Amino acid sequence: VSHEETEEHEWPSVTVVVLTWQNYADTAECLRSLESVEYPNYSVIVVDNGSTDGSQERLSEEFDWCTFLFNDKNLGFARGNNPGIDRALSRGADYILLLNNDTVVSPDFLMPLVETAQNKDNVAAVGGVQYRYDTEEILYAGSRFYPYLGGRISPNRTVQDDEPYEVSYCPSSLLLIDSEFIRRNSILHDGYFLGMEDVDLAVQARQNGKRVMIDPDSTIRHKEGMTSEKSPFMTYHWVRNRLEFASSRLSLSQKFVFYITFFLTIIQFTLVWIYRDNDDLIESVRLGVVDHFSGHDFRPYSYF
Repeated sequence: VSHEETEEHEWPSVTVVVLTWQNYADTAECLRSLESVEYPNYSVIVVDNGSTDGSQERLSEEFDWCTFLFNDKNLGFARGNNPGIDRALSRGADYILLLNNDTVVSPDFLMPLVETAQNKDNVAAVGGVQYRYDTEEILYAGSRFYPYLGGRISPNRTVQDDEPYEVSYCPSSLLLIDSEFIRRNSILHDGYFLGMEDVDLAVQARQNGKRVMIDPDSTIRHKEGMTSEKSPFMTYHWVRNRLEFASSRLSLSQKFVFYITFFLTIIQFTLVWIYRDNDDLIESVRLGVVDHFSGHDFRPYSYF
């Protein structure tokens, strides 16, 4: 049956959740691209993460076909998205698609994701191929996570197969998630402010005998920068997120190995930062460790 001949009710319902903060231009371009999606049964929820620049009012007026939710403050990625996920679940969505607001989608990007989720066995989530916004460079075609190498991450820069394939994890900047899997697990785990929620999801999937996959027929453009520069804010969350992951998802024996490799990695970074006089990065590592083990609230961007 062709897509044109298929009635809307025969296609699973998909709710796209887009998180935005202080960014009218990118979010508006993302939402304009979503208006042209060739899928018969989808809706869009935009969650504003405590913007104070007026972008939330402007977007909600201009894109009144979307549902808008407004967080009181910047809650980070996981906590910020969760009100949108909860609203989508309450509406009975079959799938929830997490999509970064600095992306532009192809009209046909959604159908392959849903078809893979429907037709492959034991699929918790499906992602696509993310190209750099203005070039043919692949940013992500899935990613690999190495829990016993200090929690290091390595994105796939090439498509692994012409057919949908399984990956270690898929970045949450483009991720279609089965709603039943969300209901039965800690998705998105709010112990993370920025990053690692996608790794955490994939680990929970494997613990439940399910898979995370990439469909190479789904492509989007992503404005994410590929700089190797580390900021104190990002370093703080890099450290804290990995410690949170270890405490939440690893067994006692796994934690033992993880902590050894993690702190060896931190020592390696610290020696480089001492040489380069990056005292702010060293301090952000200390804060990340202390705040994790003390249960301190996430420190805001302005703190750094």
